[in-house]
Amino acid sequence: GGGCVVGWLPIITKEEGKTRYTNYKCIIWHEVFHFILDKLAKLSKIGYKYECYDKITQWLFPLILILSIDYEEL
Repeated sequence: GGGCVVGWLPIITKEEGKTRYTNYKCIIWHEVFHFILDKLAKLSKIGYKYECYDKITQWLFPLILILSIDYEEL
């Protein structure tokens, strides 16, 4: 198994006195994230054909793994 970064979405920080700009960055972030998830949702249902370096064709289904921890137990 392996993984690949398909998109990089930065953490949006609030800037003092720049509410409109911060809101604009949040809107862009959510639009890009929705675009990436939409593409992955379609491919995860039907898959896609990929030819590996060794010329063997594989049928791949992308997925998103999420690890969620609240650290309350520590």
